[in-house]
Amino acid sequence: MATYAEAFFPLSIGFERAGKIILHVDRQLTSGDFVSRKEMKSLSHDLISLFDAVEQVHQRRYPGDVRFKRPADSIHEKIVEILGGFAATGRYFHLDYLGGVQVPGGDAAAQWWDLVASEVSRRHCKAAKRARDRERARLLDSAFDGSALVRDSLVNGERIDTVEMATVVNLENDAVVPWCRMYTMQIARWLARILIELGYDGVSDRDVPYFGDFLYPLNQDDGVFRSRKTWTVTHY
Repeated sequence: MATYAEAFFPLSIGFERAGKIILHVDRQLTSGDFVSRKEMKSLSHDLISLFDAVEQVHQRRYPGDVRFKRPADSIHEKIVEILGGFAATGRYFHLDYLGGVQVPGGDAAAQWWDLVASEVSRRHCKAAKRARDRERARLLDSAFDGSALVRDSLVNGERIDTVEMATVVNLENDAVVPWCRMYTMQIARWLARILIELGYDGVSDRDVPYFGDFLYPLNQDDGVFRSRKTWTVTHY
């Protein structure tokens, strides 16, 4: 569970801040002012509405430029929906749950597996590989011949109590993680590219930094997103 939370916190905060910085910089370059606190507060943690506003910046400033096209696959949409819900209510889900509060949408980790990872598996994990993984799991379970004690659970609460099931889950997780990472980082790349371009637009404006100095690690191709396991904009 900690692994999911460790990802959801920085992703939801980072996506929200990047989107809001884009709106601030665009307004500053357009009118010389920044977005008012009231306007910005009205967006709250709604990543969908925020990204809609960022897309308007893209369409107005860089129409037709595919480099800044918003990632809009159904998987991207579910990622944004889950992270937005986590930012709004999910950060305190477990504390609220202990207090008897019903949080809309439920646990973000369970949503991620049900809505994102499962779709990635259906789309990118071939039937032949899934069959090989099931056979591998069956053989491993037979080798232990009931001598292994397995006590674990899926993020949705379903119990894992056999070597076979644990092996299938681990193999599926290993297969989907690179693709989940790619879809998530494509959103980060979209935001980074717009910020970098805004930095170019404001090169003569001392109030606008050159964002490329610290966002360039996010401007990678999809293959790098699938293969690279850790990401930072401070040490590359």
